[in-house]
Order: sequence, then structure tokens, then C-alpha cells
Amino acid sequence: MAIRKMLVPLALTPRDEKLLAYACGLVEQGVHQLLVAHVVDSSGLEAPVVFAEVERARERLLAMVAPYGGSGQDIEVRVTTGEVYREIMALASQVNTDVILCGTEGKSFVDYLFSGSIAEDLALAGDVRTMTVRWDQLEVCADVADLAHGFARRLVVPTDFSSSSLRAVLSAFERRERAIGTIHLLHVLVDGESRLDAEIHMRAQTALAEEHGVDYVAAIREGDPAEAVLAYLAEVDATGVITGRRGKGRFGRELLGSVSMRLLQEAACPVVIQP
Repeated sequence: MAIRKMLVPLALTPRDEKLLAYACGLVEQGVHQLLVAHVVDSSGLEAPVVFAEVERARERLLAMVAPYGGSGQDIEVRVTTGEVYREIMALASQVNTDVILCGTEGKSFVDYLFSGSIAEDLALAGDVRTMTVRWDQLEVCADVADLAHGFARRLVVPTDFSSSSLRAVLSAFERRERAIGTIHLLHVLVDGESRLDAEIHMRAQTALAEEHGVDYVAAIREGDPAEAVLAYLAEVDATGVITGRRGKGRFGRELLGSVSMRLLQEAACPVVIQP
């Protein structure tokens, strides 16, 4: 469950510099291997042009990672060709990556339908954990490495007691002791759900927290699940979120209010989505 190997797809835009800095700052969270990759869309291009684009991309990636030689991480660069989403998923499978890091615009669903988002496609349909950081968060952050170091200082884990959310909870616990501050286990009651039943399930998860020796807070709230989780993030000034994800397709966002997608779009901190 721990995150040790991370795939970082880059589009080679100027703001990718901060995303890479964030990835390198995650060494304190246990990320010791980075595969920094770029996909050249080769559709309609002749072979000499594709070759030139691949070489240009490789040189750019090598220049970008050069300042991080002393980060304590094993950093590899890779350039491939093809359709971006498929190539990212293929790379993730080939290297057995633990998580894919993406920057995201925090698109509305209408924007998503018309323009698409690789980050959201990965989070919705992929079978690998995704970690998303909104570009606007990175752009206003004075110290991106500190943002990464502090991911688990006040870490919120929404749980509905499903197998997916249990994997998210275990992922939160399985970190270096010095990397964890307080883990907030949050459950939002749905219509007709018994508070007593929720408390019983929550006690089982707090027992796991005690076994792992982590500092935790258990909270049960009511209301719309997505709104309640976002309100809780603001209340505790969350530094990170790990959430499970139900297996829905691109157009299956519960119309579209799945908690994981609302967090990806609106959370004011980095978000890990656990399939």
C-alpha cells in the first residue's frame, strides 16, 4: 500500500517544473523512485519528425531532472510515442508503479466533457492510484518541496467502510513515522444510515490506527457527502487527502457528484485517489 515508485508524466510546459519539484519533495513520504516521462503524439507524423521530437523531449527531460540529482531518489527519464492515456497506463504497468502524479486544472464537468483531462481519465478509469495537484496550488506556492513534505501533516481520509476506502486508510498508515502528523478518519452519514453502525465500523478503523501507532482523529458528519468532506478539509486546514474510488466510467460521476471527483476538482490540497 505504501507509495515508493511514482510515474510523473510531463507535457514539457513551463509549469511542469513545479510538478517535478513537488514529486522530488515527496521523498519524505517514501517516494524513492521516479519515472519522469513524456509521450510524443505520433499520429500523422513522419518517422524523421517523430525521431526528432523524441530526441528533443529526452533532452528536455534530462535538463529538468538534472537539478535533483541529490534528492535521494532514483530518477529515470522515458520518452514514448502514441496516444497519451494509453501510453501512460502502459508505462505504469511495465514498471509496476505505485502511483501516477498529475497536475490538474480542477475542471468543471462541462469543461471535462468538451476538452477532456488526462488526469481525470486516469483517476476515473485507471487501475493505478493517482495523485493530483491543482496547477493553481503549485503556482501560488512559495515552497513546493515543503508542500510535498507536509502532505500527511493533516491528512484526511474519507471512508465509507468499503474495500476501496479501507485500502485508502491502510495507505495513509503505511508511511514513515516522521512523515505523518495527524490522520483524520472521516465518515459522512447517508440517508437512513445508523449512526451506531457507523460508530462500530469507525472503531474498527481507529483500532487499525492504534496498531500502526499513528495520531488520529475520528469524525462522523452528516449532509451531502462531497460538501461535508470539502467543509471538513477547510475546517482542519488539510494538507492532503487520500480517498477511495468507486468503479465508475467517464460519464458515471453520479451526475456527477462522486466525492473523489469533487475532491479532485475543488480540494485546496493534493489528492490521492485509490481504486
